[in-house]
Amino acid sequence: MSREGSADVQRQMLAMKKLKSTRAVTYRRYGIPALILEGKWLTEKYRLQIGDHVDIDYQTNEIRLRKNTKLSLESRKILKQKNDAKQRANESTSEGSIEASRG
Repeated sequence: MSREGSADVQRQMLAMKKLKSTRAVTYRRYGIPALILEGKWLTEKYRLQIGDHVDIDYQTNEIRLRKNTKLSLESRKILKQKNDAKQRANESTSEGSIEASRG
């Protein structure tokens, strides 16, 4: 590794946030561990939002999380379509009730 590459790695390690363990959590079924990250710093520093998909890379002494932009965008698109469909259904229902009250 070049000196520049080594310096980049050192800068990244200095910028990493130290996390503290606050509780033990298992996900859905017993024995399956969960990693729960909370806080505004996820959005402010790493641009992660609720519902984003994350790729997990296991290393010897660390676990790296990377946002899977493609899957995150696809899931946002699907969620937007569902919300739009619900909104249209609610609007048509409310319009029908207004017409019924007029008649």
